Amino acid sequence: MVYGPQGQGDVSFNLEDPPEAYTNPSIHSRISEYTEVARSLHGLDHDPSTQDFDGEAVMRAGQGKKHGRFWLGDGVIDTASTPSLSQIRARSTSESLAIRTRPTTAQHRVDALEVIPVLLVIH
Repeated sequence: MVYGPQGQGDVSFNLEDPPEAYTNPSIHSRISEYTEVARSLHGLDHDPSTQDFDGEAVMRAGQGKKHGRFWLGDGVIDTASTPSLSQIRARSTSESLAIRTRPTTAQHRVDALEVIPVLLVIH
């Protein structure tokens, strides 16, 4: 999958790469979440690296648009063909894929701290 905001270059993404491979630490988790949602919507054989961004998958993975921006792929998603969050909710049933809560920046920082090993030596 190649992702990049307009005018800011492209970022090649590989699910096999660790989060540290990217300059933006949240991009790995965002695209991983998007991939999980897209595969839930389109089947396990769906390959997001060869498909255009699915606006509905982005809306479900990132809890819609916040402050007028998509959680992922803002600037490359066709907004005219992407349903709004209220439209997705209106047609959803109890069996539909849930709309996930968008993680906050603070949550990303807490998650990053949880995986950093710390050695404490007291003399």
